[in-house]
Amino acid sequence: MDAHAVNTLAEQIQAEPLYDSGLCRVAFDLVETKLPALDKAMIRNGALGETDAVLMVIAHALPGWSIVLHGTASDARADWTCTLRRSDRRDDDPALGVGKGPKLGNVLIAALLRGLARIQA
Repeated sequence: MDAHAVNTLAEQIQAEPLYDSGLCRVAFDLVETKLPALDKAMIRNGALGETDAVLMVIAHALPGWSIVLHGTASDARADWTCTLRRSDRRDDDPALGVGKGPKLGNVLIAALLRGLARIQA
């Protein structure tokens, strides 16, 4: 896995105003993560366009991790940040996956990719 390539793809994904299933497939192929067959099938079939689907994959890939969402809900100028941490019990626990952008699902995907890349590095 090339962490630089994963981060580059995460940057592209989080900046997109729409979901791009092809870009997500390429990104998840790079992290070579051991996801359950169901999650891999969802990624292959382009199902991560829905926020609930991304949250399910995060739950399987990073069980027990803390997900913090912050944003401004707006049709015209949404601005979301997702932070993934191993725990929210300690203030000094580092953020291992962070995504920022206009589409919440894409921000979650970017944070997940970065989190997977960090723990597999």
